[in-house]
Amino acid sequence: MAVRIVEYDASKEAAVTAFNGRLKAGGATQGFSESHVPAWLPPRPDRTLFMQYFLAVEDDATVRGCYALKHQDFSISGRTRSIGLIALPISEGIVNRGYAAVGAQLIMHAIRQKPLIYGLGLGGESEAITHMVRAAGWRVAPVPFFFRVIRPFGFLRNIRSLRNSPLRRLLMDALAFSGGGWLGIKAIHLFSRFRLPDGRSLSVEIVDEFSAWADEVWTRCAPHYGYCAVRDAATLRILYPAGDSRFIRMKISEAGCPIGWAVLLATDFTHHKHFGGMRLGTIVDVLAIPKDADKVVFCAERLLRMQKVDLIVTNQSHATWQAALRQCGFLTGPSTFLLATSRKLTDLLNESNLTGDRLHLNRGDGDGPINL
Repeated sequence: MAVRIVEYDASKEAAVTAFNGRLKAGGATQGFSESHVPAWLPPRPDRTLFMQYFLAVEDDATVRGCYALKHQDFSISGRTRSIGLIALPISEGIVNRGYAAVGAQLIMHAIRQKPLIYGLGLGGESEAITHMVRAAGWRVAPVPFFFRVIRPFGFLRNIRSLRNSPLRRLLMDALAFSGGGWLGIKAIHLFSRFRLPDGRSLSVEIVDEFSAWADEVWTRCAPHYGYCAVRDAATLRILYPAGDSRFIRMKISEAGCPIGWAVLLATDFTHHKHFGGMRLGTIVDVLAIPKDADKVVFCAERLLRMQKVDLIVTNQSHATWQAALRQCGFLTGPSTFLLATSRKLTDLLNESNLTGDRLHLNRGDGDGPINL
């Protein structure tokens, strides 16, 4: 029977549960929400920032695939446009090749819903979703990854990518317990750390929510970024609500005037596939005018250091923020956090000469909730 794509409603919840069961039985780790109402960014009449769920349904009864579509306002060369994010696309084709074509069908449906659409995070070049969007003519590029080791012992004992063989594990443990790793990592960071901002005039406040001061920051910042999701106070309160205790919301002021903000995470892991048992700090989202970017990074790094994290990570696309991270001693590493833009969105960006490091994107622009 033909597969058609419909918006998820309550009548399909049992079918999604069955779909998840088939995926699990086939060895897949993915799954989709078994509630038709998005737990994150549910649609509301008064909001332009919301999530929709769609299902690929066979015979009007059996779910064979699904995806989420986030709608969000972006400022593009001074004009506000609604842009889509395709998130969580899952096809039964990952466990049953008879449905291999469903993934491409989901992508094409998302494009029809929102021609100006992108994907963020994708998971790497080898992922099926990456191959599908490339085949659809999307432009794909990594969002650079930055890291700073704060506590070398915890880092060396837990970083999975450097402990992927018995010999490497032995070497990492020797470096951790001997102190050689501490000396080496500190030397690397000291060598790369230069031109730090003068922090004496800066003050940091941890806030429960974003209020009117964040609107002032957005008004000042918006003209400096050709492509940036709208980050006014109302939007930030939706993305990082006061009730979500995971987020550390940082207000940075200079001489008493708010100049920017950052949203941070300090997460304790056990058996994480990349970070083992580390306490990981993440710079999730940031905003300031370009000349103040280094001050925001400086304050974010200091605060996460106080949270006793082993490692700080972030992904930032804009050249200014990349430079600010390097100034504060961050190093670059391989990135599997990919940005894919549809043909229509790519054309729009090209028309405005907005490519690569002129786009302001980070993990705050992904499909949430943040998974670091």
